[in-house]
Amino acid sequence: MVQGGGSFGRSLRHQRGLQSRFSSISAGPGSDASTAYAHAAVAPEAEEGRDKGAGGLAALPRAALSLIAPADPKSSQDWEVHIANAPGTEKVLTAAILLENEHPFLEDDHMFSAFVSKGIVRDLNGYYNADSRQWNSVISLGTEVCGWPKIVHGGLTAAMFDESFGGMLFALKKHNELNFWGPAYTVSLEVRYKARMKAGRKVLCTVEVEKAEGRKLFMKATMSDGPDGIVYATAKGLFISPKPTKLLSDVAGYLLERVRGA
Repeated sequence: MVQGGGSFGRSLRHQRGLQSRFSSISAGPGSDASTAYAHAAVAPEAEEGRDKGAGGLAALPRAALSLIAPADPKSSQDWEVHIANAPGTEKVLTAAILLENEHPFLEDDHMFSAFVSKGIVRDLNGYYNADSRQWNSVISLGTEVCGWPKIVHGGLTAAMFDESFGGMLFALKKHNELNFWGPAYTVSLEVRYKARMKAGRKVLCTVEVEKAEGRKLFMKATMSDGPDGIVYATAKGLFISPKPTKLLSDVAGYLLERVRGA
């Protein structure tokens, strides 16, 4: 949303006044990623050790977006090449795949497809390494992604975690490494913010499996500016695959909506 009314200076002073009224929080459990997205909005604090991801504040007027720092010149680091060329690694997801008109699973309302098409996300690649059972999302962010000025909105950070967990889930199913065959839904997403993430940067989200129990899959992830770099946030997620009867009901309902053109 855009802060309405008043000059840029008044708007900025207003937001600074609001800063002290917000504290960092972790995204709690919810039925899907949208719940975690809502809870993940946080504001930065100056205290040492509490420099967290920002969000939850009304954005500055659009004119202020021009003040956001340009992309980090180091955003083309060689670390992505190293990840892509590591033994056992395959590229599973690209921005082009998200934009495919005839994608078998994604529709026009898919959030990250819209982010890519509008330049909110400039580029996105997903890599899976079967040897280490590790998923890496490499995401190049645009500049219109902020809550607090120049700082990536904490809710977007949570959404990137959730999307990366989904990428890992897809890769594991593709390699027949799960005990269930159907989809799995986000039941819990906990995000802890460690450092401010500036807009216009390339970030790395690394996902690993903690454990699998029947229809439950527990995962953890780290968001950073590259391997061994600054850690912006960490996350834990729980995904559960529905029971077969529930899954059949969901699929039938989905197909009926498609037939009706809903």
